[in-house]
Formats: sequence, structure tokens, C-alpha cells
Amino acid sequence: MRISALMLSVALATTSVFATQPASFAASKKTAAASWDGTWSGKWGGKASGKVTIKNNKVTSYYFQGRAQRVGGTEASGKTIRFGSGYSVTMTMVGENSASAVWKGDGTAQASMTRR
Repeated sequence: MRISALMLSVALATTSVFATQPASFAASKKTAAASWDGTWSGKWGGKASGKVTIKNNKVTSYYFQGRAQRVGGTEASGKTIRFGSGYSVTMTMVGENSASAVWKGDGTAQASMTRR
């Protein structure tokens, strides 16, 4: 009887330790929204230069072939950021300092963007 009671106590103690682990483990694994802050540059279609400056996850400027473009609103969610005015750019973070980007307007173009 004593051994059974001891085994039951150990089993209950072990269960309570492991029962709380998933919640704390999940909390430690939570990822904050990715920070987009910095200056990103690349070449649309491998040819036309693009530069995007982001501060506090909001696009503050966008240059296409060295000329400033209207930014419009910014929508940031996790590893994706969107902006545009009369066009749309969607950037998806693929690494800490790299993103794939898609431009849509009167056509489409893709670019690999790098944060400097």
C-alpha cells in the first residue's frame, strides 16, 4: 500500500509539473510582430531600383528609380507589410534582413529586397 501511495504521489507531482509546461513553453515561443524598421532596397524585375524606408512599422518613403512616390497607407501584420497609393506593394520577410516584394499597378513586378 505504501509503495502504491508513493507512486501515486510521484505521478501526480510529475503530472502537475508537465501540465504547466506547455503554457509556459507556448508563452516563450510566442513571436512578436516582425520589425520592418530600416531602409530596404532592391531591383524590380532585376532592373528598376526601389527603396523603401520604414519607421515604427510604417512606410515613411518609397523611391522608384530615384524618384519619390506617394506612399498611401501602411498595413503591417507579422512578416508582411503592404503599402501604396494607386499601386500596391506587398513585402514578405524571408530573413532578418531580406524580403520578397510584389508590386501591382498597371502591371506586376517582383523584387528581392535587402535591409541596410
